[in-house]
Amino acid sequence: MNRELGLWIDHKQAFLIWSGKKKVDVIPSNLEPRAHPVSGARIGGRYNQHVDSELRLNDRYNQQLQKFYEKVIEVLQSADSIFIMGPGEAKRELTKALEQRKSLKQRLVKVETADKMTMNQMIAYVKEFFTRQAKSPNGQ
Repeated sequence: MNRELGLWIDHKQAFLIWSGKKKVDVIPSNLEPRAHPVSGARIGGRYNQHVDSELRLNDRYNQQLQKFYEKVIEVLQSADSIFIMGPGEAKRELTKALEQRKSLKQRLVKVETADKMTMNQMIAYVKEFFTRQAKSPNGQ
């Protein structure tokens, strides 16, 4: 049995849609929102723009994002064909992480921009995508 997986992803969550199933698995990212300092504070006669704390917060955000992608990649290991879609940068960032893994890079069929969808729309879109893939002689 071919395990075809459609993935709708953004920075908040990932929806895993297995072709042939009507069930959607959700992986939440649990990311803390990025902190944006309002302004600098005067300390000892100098302006402190909170650069160090902002960098630490951005590092923490990036580490949380990488953990989220690792959780998603763990599930992708069991798929034969992977179709990724989503509205923002998350799909490209995940694709970069997949390209570092040779076995998963070969399973990646397509990455596509897609707007927000309901669960039923996601299921239908993934089913339609893999049906077109099966009918197409060269897989494109």
